[in-house]
Amino acid sequence: MLGSLLLALSTTLFPQAAPGQRVSPLIPAEHFAPVAVPFEYFNRHIFIDLTLNGKTGMVFMLDSGTNCNILSMRTSEALGLKPVSIQQKKGLGLGSGKVKIAAAKDIDASIGGIQVANLMAIVDLEALEHHFGHHIDGILGFPFLRNFVVVLDFDKHVLTLLPSKRYAYRGPGDTLSISSKSKSTCIHVMLGLAGHKQHQAKLEIDTGSDVTLLLYSHYVHGARLEGIFPTQPPHVSYGLGGYFTMQLGVLYSLSMGRTEASNLSIFQLKIDSAMTQKGFDGLIGTALLDRFQKVVFDVPRGHVMFELKPADQISANQSAVPHVNEDRTR
Repeated sequence: MLGSLLLALSTTLFPQAAPGQRVSPLIPAEHFAPVAVPFEYFNRHIFIDLTLNGKTGMVFMLDSGTNCNILSMRTSEALGLKPVSIQQKKGLGLGSGKVKIAAAKDIDASIGGIQVANLMAIVDLEALEHHFGHHIDGILGFPFLRNFVVVLDFDKHVLTLLPSKRYAYRGPGDTLSISSKSKSTCIHVMLGLAGHKQHQAKLEIDTGSDVTLLLYSHYVHGARLEGIFPTQPPHVSYGLGGYFTMQLGVLYSLSMGRTEASNLSIFQLKIDSAMTQKGFDGLIGTALLDRFQKVVFDVPRGHVMFELKPADQISANQSAVPHVNEDRTR
């Protein structure tokens, strides 16, 4: 979090190649030794190095809430891939501004010698870089998770890539089902209010957002949760489409499988945008995810696993989530 500036991408793009451009299909490798690479955790965002068309050291943000892989317009030009059919589009992410996009490019993107992406949308990320304060060559989105098993170790800051074929999770974590494994990393959770009233919510796991939990306005009003968001100055936030505002509140409890967090700081998106029309009630960001030791995405099988830190597995009295007054995982 940069002061009151939060970053939430949650981008929806439908990349299309230029007319006549041939795009090689991505055939995920089925047999390879696990590939472990370090990631930089900058302001609660995950950055990893990719190799693009043989050029190493290309910095990509991991954003599970973005429905495509993105290459920055500047980096595309630097690689000799001149952007064509440039347009300005609105409603591609949180924020109401327009974003420059171009026809998608066929890219050979790899991690540790394993090809992880090919078709990438070309997007102007200059404003995002400026507000975020970090170099960004591109964004690795949901299609990356759809083809592999990806383990995020928040203690060691290591991403491990495994082939999905014959993978079987044997860790101590809690396994939750993804409700729509072909489209998103969406899970069902229970929101608890004072007085033991509960509401089910369908939330996207979004590694591109540094919030704990963000609820969309239509869900807040439909579930009559306005009372947990007291009137106060809103938080100014930034997405791919520019600035937007969120209201801070406190949730009595959040249940994710067997894991429960209480007195949790959460946010309400003040204005519904195109992003809130994806069929979700909100999203879970890295300010909650990084309270776990590991998060394992097994999207090919429709599962995501959450492993508590060792101290939290032993004692229910250890805090495992960002807190207001007292947050506890038990």
